[in-house]
Amino acid sequence: MPACRRITLKDIAAKLGVTHTTVSLALKNHHRISKARREQIQRLAKQMGYVPDPFLSGLSAYRRRNALVNFQGTIAWIRHWQVINIRAKMAYHRNLWRGACQAAKRFGYQIEEFVWQQDLSAKRFEQILLARGIQGILIQPHNVVPDWADFDWTKFSVIRFGMSVPVPDTNLVTADAFRSTAMAVRKIYEYGYRRIGMVVMEHDQRIGGNFQGGFLLAQADLKLRPAIPPLVSNSGLYRDNPKEANRRLRQWLEKYRPNAILTTEPHLPRQLRELHYRIPEDVAVAATNVHDVKVDAGIDEPAEAVGRIAVEMLVKQINISERGEPEDPCRILVEGRWQNGKSLPRL
Repeated sequence: MPACRRITLKDIAAKLGVTHTTVSLALKNHHRISKARREQIQRLAKQMGYVPDPFLSGLSAYRRRNALVNFQGTIAWIRHWQVINIRAKMAYHRNLWRGACQAAKRFGYQIEEFVWQQDLSAKRFEQILLARGIQGILIQPHNVVPDWADFDWTKFSVIRFGMSVPVPDTNLVTADAFRSTAMAVRKIYEYGYRRIGMVVMEHDQRIGGNFQGGFLLAQADLKLRPAIPPLVSNSGLYRDNPKEANRRLRQWLEKYRPNAILTTEPHLPRQLRELHYRIPEDVAVAATNVHDVKVDAGIDEPAEAVGRIAVEMLVKQINISERGEPEDPCRILVEGRWQNGKSLPRL
């Protein structure tokens, strides 16, 4: 083959005795082509020095950008059967869904929730998605680590919301809990508070400890004395044994006497009232997410933006046929904004 001529799909197809469509699909890592054949074609393309024509790629992108958006397909939002529907329960996750749906519509997709039922094997669930023409998957946050068994992620483009689901190790989009928490502590300090405490869900330890990490960093930077240790809370304990949960909270409050609390826990304001603490007269309270904690001061987490960016990433992965777990998975962290409120007035 002359060195000066660009290698084409037809050149690769002729070498193997297949159609140029087969070569095109294999280079896009499409599941319709067997794994062995995909690897064979990709290996030969590399050996022959094939690279996509940038002018044709640009022209194709230009046509897609200026064409009317037709229906492209369905994106699966999947939830394991063990997991409660946190989208129905938590405002943050409803906003994730809203942002994702708005972005999907812009690209010609719709989002549909698929619940992996208990009686479905991994292969059966996989077949259901493929039969529906699903190419892209969004994995919602899970309050327990799901068992996906031997589900073949290489057949799909996948994005995770947050770090609660460690497998598959795909690209993910989430709120920047570390930076937002550190920013919130500094805001509370600017408002005149010096005895700043934190009540944080135990779930934080499973998702990287970013809430506690941001709190401890800001605490050290501001040289807060005393440095009040975070109280790690247990939502299950409060649900099943509220007296014991309240006893632990009271003990922490009496020992460290915070005059402001930053919290991840939706039930903390109710606990404080049950212990006869007034907000903000006895203790001011700010939330790491004002949408789910019933106080009006704290972080406005950018859930809709997280949902939108996740779909934008997923559509890109679908278009370039990036399937399964990438060699170098990336995280996109979206920062929240501070929201003033009566629950944490200036001193």
